[in-house]
Amino acid sequence: MLLEEAGFIFSVLSPGSEEILEGDPAGIVVKNAEAKARSVEAGMGDIVIGADTIVVCNGEILGKPVDVEDARRMIELQLLHPQEVITGVCVLEVSTNRSLTGHEISGVSMNGSKDAVLKHLESRQWMGKAGAYGIQDEGSLSFQILFGERDNIVGMPMTLLKRLLSLAGFNYPDRTPAIE
Repeated sequence: MLLEEAGFIFSVLSPGSEEILEGDPAGIVVKNAEAKARSVEAGMGDIVIGADTIVVCNGEILGKPVDVEDARRMIELQLLHPQEVITGVCVLEVSTNRSLTGHEISGVSMNGSKDAVLKHLESRQWMGKAGAYGIQDEGSLSFQILFGERDNIVGMPMTLLKRLLSLAGFNYPDRTPAIE
């Protein structure tokens, strides 16, 4: 959604890489983003963008929940403690095999009642999302951004992406994403 709003024309390819979740959080997301970018088949002259997001809460790295009980555990932890959302981005120039990488960190506080948690779990919006939520989802939980950019929490830090694309010599659209 953010890339479309910014005017990018792109194709979505499914990566064939395994995500790692151990080590320094910023290092993890950058390694995962690069592995994703390198795992897809692209043509010469293409630029491939890989991204990976994790949530760190109370010292624990929260990836994507494996089931509803894991999602419940993650949400309950985040209701007690603020979290950091960390997204790594890799811009891979296929013709030169050069990768440019970086990461962005944003702070978030989550609020919600027990009923709100149940509604969130029943909605299944937690599936496939680091920390078991998407800040952009309509739902029963509420969020406050403590620091950083909202688009990082959504999963694509546009300022970082544009900087990396610029370093790669890519002329991106001269539009900024709409703020919701």
